[in-house]
Amino acid sequence: MYRASRLILSGLVVGVLTMGALPAATMAAKRESQYPPLHWKGTITMWAQTYTPAVPGVKLAPGSPKLHALAKLAKQFEQMYPGIHIQFISQSAWNGSNETLLAKAATGSMYDIYFDQFSNWNAELPKGIVYNLMPYFKQPDPYIPGNKHWVSVMNPYVVSETELNQSTDYEVNGDWVSFAFYYNKKLFKKAGITTTPKTWAQLIEDCKRLQAHGIQPGADLARIDWYSPIGLGNYLGLKTLQKIAGFSSAKGITNYDEAIAYEKGILNPLKNPRVMAWWPLFRTLYTKYWSQSVGAIPINAIPPNAVNGQSLFIAGKVAMIFNGSWVPAEMPKGFQLGSFPFPSLYGTSPYSAKYDSAGAVNNPGAAFQYGISTPKADHSMSAPGKFQAVLDWLRFIATPAHDQMVVNELGSEIPTFKGTVPIKVFRSQAALVNRPLYKTVGGEYLTTTIDTGLRSLFQEYVTGHISFAAAKQQYASMLATAVKQFLATNPKP
Repeated sequence: MYRASRLILSGLVVGVLTMGALPAATMAAKRESQYPPLHWKGTITMWAQTYTPAVPGVKLAPGSPKLHALAKLAKQFEQMYPGIHIQFISQSAWNGSNETLLAKAATGSMYDIYFDQFSNWNAELPKGIVYNLMPYFKQPDPYIPGNKHWVSVMNPYVVSETELNQSTDYEVNGDWVSFAFYYNKKLFKKAGITTTPKTWAQLIEDCKRLQAHGIQPGADLARIDWYSPIGLGNYLGLKTLQKIAGFSSAKGITNYDEAIAYEKGILNPLKNPRVMAWWPLFRTLYTKYWSQSVGAIPINAIPPNAVNGQSLFIAGKVAMIFNGSWVPAEMPKGFQLGSFPFPSLYGTSPYSAKYDSAGAVNNPGAAFQYGISTPKADHSMSAPGKFQAVLDWLRFIATPAHDQMVVNELGSEIPTFKGTVPIKVFRSQAALVNRPLYKTVGGEYLTTTIDTGLRSLFQEYVTGHISFAAAKQQYASMLATAVKQFLATNPKP
């Protein structure tokens, strides 16, 4: 969910530098007595994605906020460990695409620490290019006083969401993105809409009223990974979601849980009509009310400078978008922005439930998602002692105090480590992070093939290019193969 540009919400920087005022000599003495020794000397490279700080030699993407939190932490770490330097990678030098990542990994020139979506690491990227951090989660984080297990300060529901299985997790995840419908108050007023929709039927009625006043209702990519947690979650219902989560001892629904749910028929579209019964709702939305110029864009190969829903929304050409919590910080000054949660789906089908699944799409797929390259992808990691130094830098930034400091400076996400407090605008949503995440994407993240294939299939269907019957058969075929492949390489944890 990469966003190339954001604006900082002024006055919302939160966080305390735990050692910021200490001189270098005091820092060195403190390290010798409190922190583990690191004998390796050299440069640690880091692609920090949206949190990339504004430091000399680092070129930010146009419009990016000038952040400083990670740079301050890097300076502290360098003072603690003379001879180690943290080098941040320019946003202009690295586009964050998996294609570029794989090309660099193939030549052993990947960065030491880098961002990628947890779903990519779990399904799309080849094994062996990033470390499994779960064994280190179970060790102490020496930069948290009294800590015995690093994982103890992490949100357990986030860990369940991001792990491949209970013994494998490729990233440290420290932030949470919240989703909602954002709307243009000026355009709603022009159409005579005075209240925001609470149900799907009311949303469609508002779309009709907007069209009647010559206003395009909305636009966005047809992303199944955004809609499945809501649509599929509601149509399955809370009891079924809890049953799926119970196939392993993890706090939420894991890839393994979904694979077993398929084998038991719960997520098999040929055996359970609920799995795809919600798809026609979005076909109606995209074919009748959403901008076709956005819906036609290939979802896994978005061309440069392609029209997108947010740009149309900012330009006032559409009244609504369904998008993430980064939107408010990116809106131009004076824009009359409103928001409302995803409307209730109850009553849209005999399969719909009263269960409110709107919060299920909120997820840890934001920007604080960092893993460590293996020597296979980054030849420099084979140097004796380097891995420990890189791991300790990651441990240093992934403490509650530092997680809050980094995430809140940007002001677009919610920090997830235990004890952290988000900026004021997100405090009403913070409780969502601490609830069981009964989220299912219907097996999309099981393998690379189904992740790519299911995204494309959903878009083809909702934009009117394939029949429901054909989509159902293709989905079933892809899922059967994905489950078989996943369970072959990931037996019961």
